[in-house]
Amino acid sequence: MRILIISFLFALPVSAATLVSETVGQVGDYVITSREVQITTVIDHVLYPPKDSKSTALVETGPEYKEFRNHVTAVLLESVVSMEAATFNVGAASSAELDEALAKVEKATSGKTYWNQLQPSQAEVKKFTDRKLVAKSFMKFKTGSMAGIVSNVDAYEYYQKNRSKFGNTPFAEIRDNIKSFLGQQQLEERLRSWFELMKRKYKVRNFI
Repeated sequence: MRILIISFLFALPVSAATLVSETVGQVGDYVITSREVQITTVIDHVLYPPKDSKSTALVETGPEYKEFRNHVTAVLLESVVSMEAATFNVGAASSAELDEALAKVEKATSGKTYWNQLQPSQAEVKKFTDRKLVAKSFMKFKTGSMAGIVSNVDAYEYYQKNRSKFGNTPFAEIRDNIKSFLGQQQLEERLRSWFELMKRKYKVRNFI
């Protein structure tokens, strides 16, 4: 059941709409609201935009958007990863790195109606930005530690089992590509297992 959070008023005319934020997830005792997901999603796309994106528009989201469930999941996992990073004392962002990220967010969101409607405080922006930097850094560390080694024998077995995909292409010509593919597949499976473990450890709940 979704838990409605008390609405908060903006410093706008009385006729303006009130933003209602609701609980969409929980990590242990920490409650994540739809508003937090909206703010965090903007920050994410400002700091890590798609490579082919040239748009300066902010990415909007909310319960009425079909992508919102994925955004909620991303924030839940980000929260878990940052908590896990704290237990290992790994991934902390430097003051310079955090200041640079905050400046980038401020520049990208300045004067944007959607951002102003969310009314994020400086403390919130700093908290969510720092959490994102920590999570990204820790995931880089984690994926490095999970990367496996695919042998030539493993690659050849895959080649033999999937000959119809490769036609007459000799194994030697595609060996490295197969090893790269299998390595990525192996990493993704390990990460999925790890995420499931973290979700149980930190009692993650998604209400969407």
